[in-house]
Amino acid sequence: MDRSKAALAALKSGTAAPDDVFRAICQDITDTVGATRASVWSFKTEGLKSSITSLCLHDTRDGSFSAGVTLTEDAFPEYFEAITKDLRIVAPDALTHPATSCFDEAYFTPLDIRSLLDFVVLEKGAPVAVLCCEHCSEQKPWSSADLDYLQAIATVVKFAFKARVPVTA
Repeated sequence: MDRSKAALAALKSGTAAPDDVFRAICQDITDTVGATRASVWSFKTEGLKSSITSLCLHDTRDGSFSAGVTLTEDAFPEYFEAITKDLRIVAPDALTHPATSCFDEAYFTPLDIRSLLDFVVLEKGAPVAVLCCEHCSEQKPWSSADLDYLQAIATVVKFAFKARVPVTA
């Protein structure tokens, strides 16, 4: 979490952008949790429908970073029902998990994703972000330490979101 804390300090001092913090968070997650891929997603609700948009995704297989993918509740209702109800998804076998099997053909199979761990970040009781860990090539049994780590790093995400999104009265 050292990289994330340093990026957050730089953000607070005005020498870094929120995107720098999201990159650091993704790198810290892959290092600590041992996931192949980690991402930070912005959670948005309009009316009765929700969506998430990737702000940063880090893939350790090639060291790449990407952003901009949007997933909608209309396209993946099982996932959104689970994530908003349980505030996390622990899927060591993501291909058969009831909340994540909907991603199989479109997402998991082409990217060789086998396990998924998602954690909702709340601000004042409302979802603002999702932290996502994906493991490729083989299934990964997610531990309570993995969930504890995501809980801890959620605080850094909250601060980065406050800096990214101006608060209006």
